Amino acid sequence: MLCPKCGKKMQSGALGPSQKGWVYWARDDFFHSKILNFMTKRSAVKNGAIIIPVRYGLIDHLTKAWACEDCKYVLVDCN
Repeated sequence: MLCPKCGKKMQSGALGPSQKGWVYWARDDFFHSKILNFMTKRSAVKNGAIIIPVRYGLIDHLTKAWACEDCKYVLVDCN
C-alpha cells in the first residue's frame, strides 16, 4: 500500500495497547518479540513504534493498521 501523504510504501503492522493512555503502531513481527512484555513509551519508540495518544480506554485485540515510517502517517482498518 502506498502512503496517501507522501507516496512511499507503507508497512503492515497493528495497533497495540499500553497501560498509560496511549496506543502504538508497530510492525507485525514486533508483536511476536519478547520486548513487548516490557513495553514503555521510550522502548516502543526505540523499537520503531509510532505512538498514538488516546484519552480513554484500552483495546483488547490487535487492530490492523499500516504506517509510513517516513512521515508517521498511520491508516487504521476500523472494520
